[in-house]
Amino acid sequence: MQLMHTLYTMEKYDEKAISVLARAIADTLNNTRYDYEGFIQKDNGDGTCRVIVNQKPYDIKNGTALTFTPGNKCLVYCISGDFNRKVILAKL
Repeated sequence: MQLMHTLYTMEKYDEKAISVLARAIADTLNNTRYDYEGFIQKDNGDGTCRVIVNQKPYDIKNGTALTFTPGNKCLVYCISGDFNRKVILAKL
């Protein structure tokens, strides 16, 4: 009888742990930013542009066939929400 109670308690504990973990993952995914608006500062001439995002300059790969000029507004996409893997997707 004690073994059955222990197994039932473990099962309930596992359900709670899984529920808490699932909620934490969902919250992380909901708060992950995948896209940002930026302003072109300059075209670097090597397939990247200097883009101002959140008031900081970044050299970002131009993933479009468009030519950007200083002042153009663009959409910057972060692959899998990773800001280190960003690319310009569109002119806004």
